Amino acid sequence: MRLDALKTLCFIAGFGLVASPLSAGQAAPAGSWWKGDTHVHDDHSSDGSLLRQTFNDQAPGNVSITDQISAGARLGLDWMPLTDHRTYDQHYDPLWESSSLLLIPGEEANGRPHCTVQGAVDTIVQGADREGFAHLQTSIWDAHSQGANWSIAHPDDGELNDDGTPNPMASAVGYDTMETWNRASDVEVELDYAESRWNRGLRFGVVGGSDDHFRELWAIAGPGMPTTQVFAPALTERGIVQGLQAGRTNLHLLPTDPVVTLEADFDGDGVYEAINGDEVTAAAGTAGTLRVHVTNGVGTTVLVYKSPSRSAGALATFTPQGLDNTFTVAVKAGETPSWYRVEARGPGQIASVNTDAIKGLGKDPGSLLPYVQTVVTGTVYALKAQASPIFIAPAPVEGVGEKAIPADLGGDDGALTALGEAGLFSGFPDVAAPGEAVHVVAEVHEGSATHIRYRRIELDGTQGPAILLSGASTSARFPRIAARGRDVWVVWQDERAGQVPRRPAIYLRHSTDGGNLWQAEQRLRSLDGRAERPAIALTAAGFPLVVWQEISAGNPFDVMAQVVGQDSAPVNLSRAGKTISAASALDTRTARYPASVWPAVAVSPAGRMAVSWQDDRSDPDPLWTGSMSAGDGTAPDNWQIQTVTRAAGGKEWSTPVAVGADDRADRHPAVHFAQDGTLVLAWDS
Repeated sequence: MRLDALKTLCFIAGFGLVASPLSAGQAAPAGSWWKGDTHVHDDHSSDGSLLRQTFNDQAPGNVSITDQISAGARLGLDWMPLTDHRTYDQHYDPLWESSSLLLIPGEEANGRPHCTVQGAVDTIVQGADREGFAHLQTSIWDAHSQGANWSIAHPDDGELNDDGTPNPMASAVGYDTMETWNRASDVEVELDYAESRWNRGLRFGVVGGSDDHFRELWAIAGPGMPTTQVFAPALTERGIVQGLQAGRTNLHLLPTDPVVTLEADFDGDGVYEAINGDEVTAAAGTAGTLRVHVTNGVGTTVLVYKSPSRSAGALATFTPQGLDNTFTVAVKAGETPSWYRVEARGPGQIASVNTDAIKGLGKDPGSLLPYVQTVVTGTVYALKAQASPIFIAPAPVEGVGEKAIPADLGGDDGALTALGEAGLFSGFPDVAAPGEAVHVVAEVHEGSATHIRYRRIELDGTQGPAILLSGASTSARFPRIAARGRDVWVVWQDERAGQVPRRPAIYLRHSTDGGNLWQAEQRLRSLDGRAERPAIALTAAGFPLVVWQEISAGNPFDVMAQVVGQDSAPVNLSRAGKTISAASALDTRTARYPASVWPAVAVSPAGRMAVSWQDDRSDPDPLWTGSMSAGDGTAPDNWQIQTVTRAAGGKEWSTPVAVGADDRADRHPAVHFAQDGTLVLAWDS
């Protein structure tokens, strides 16, 4: 393939959403408020439950994934991630399943300071040994490359010095949200810190986190306490994640507490085109109106604050008299950027959860009374609700910390955009170059939907149209492509039936004329579970060999393979030799469901087939970071690379062969046959 054709493949746009300032004359945003919690743990976290924390992670666990999902559902949540510490393994547990909540992938990443991530496709780069705030900045960029929301967790524990001044970690930029209400820390300090970052031009929304590890606290600090409401067009993973990234959020502690929102109209047409989280572009002196909406506010005071700080006092205060109240405030755009935010306060509030007091309970598990006496402070003017700010500026603002990120030293490499456009996310691309042209596919986010788009690129660099392959679907993800001669095949996963419960299926589509016209799609695999992450290669006879990972109730993740048009049914490549068992009633961590995930596939020039994947069956406690029998266990798991082969024209797959080291996680295999038939494996370790 010629070099100029190669250059066209080098750039597939893949980045987080960029805040798009709103201008006057726009319509009011359309959507609904969906309730959730951005920060919840279970026993896949090493310190996941009370006895685990009390006895240095050596005791049994009593907070399963099902326990936390059920607790969130009882409070009436719509969506929830499970943000376990520095692991993605909770998503490989068959208990990651709900018919009442939208489950969103989550993680609590990094050492001190921590962050939470919602919507990533794998564990986030940690890099905790890098100098300064480089590991945080890299983590933010990694999350955005996955289309995920990156949020600062409990910023009073990591970004501030003992005297309250920002430390070097405060200079990270580009994050999407911040926990201004973590149940286990100081909400007043967190609000002060958020205001200091908004004053430096950073644009992010507020979120709450119960940070719950303990079933013993469900009544006062369980999932949904506080609740984060997200404004989104639909209750989908992409809708919630993009609502978080846009900062369209508000928070309240209990279902009976007030809910506050803020809107803005800066062209006087009576249409409130901005809601909390938005940035409005308006010339200095432009008159505007803020509209405050509060429900369940009787007995509270609603306060509107303006930059630079709430310490200057409220711009306006209101006293709600009914269950549903609306107030307006006249404002003017200034010559410099400003922000406005709203909160509600009232009496009789639990100030925070004292986690040090809770850990002491393990020594006296007979009563919660010492804990209750410690943390119920009953402040008379405590926070009950808050919302993200609305930002007003004469021009778009670029935030910067106390220490700026070094300038980009890269030059123009001549790459051309293959798919996607600036300001939107396109990623997870794949490419096939059979000789006559280059074929590219990618996942493209448009609105709150995810689509699969394809483009043919001629060898001289001429680009054909971007073709939508996934039809009317709004949840198509992770495409892979294979081509030979004029035959082009694309495979992806899709959730056509909705995402509650999560039921991705595998879809396949074929073009016989080099990607110009496409045959009808075929649903290759669906089940009462999840079929995910497909990969594809073409056999010597031109049949598509498709592999994927799948899981269902009571079963672990396994890798499946099917030569479409030749095999009558998929074959399970990874199940043989696994030991599987459910958890005992006394310890949530005793479950054993070894996972086989991230499959890759290749076919040699002579037609020999190979499939590789990462597999943790050799770990002493697969998917866990410690148990009574395995001590501290492994963190991360002892993932190894498993590979099977099948002869050209054959029907049977070989016994899996494992490669990798026992003292580390070997993950994300790539597999390839050299021209002489040598099988080559590569992976990260």
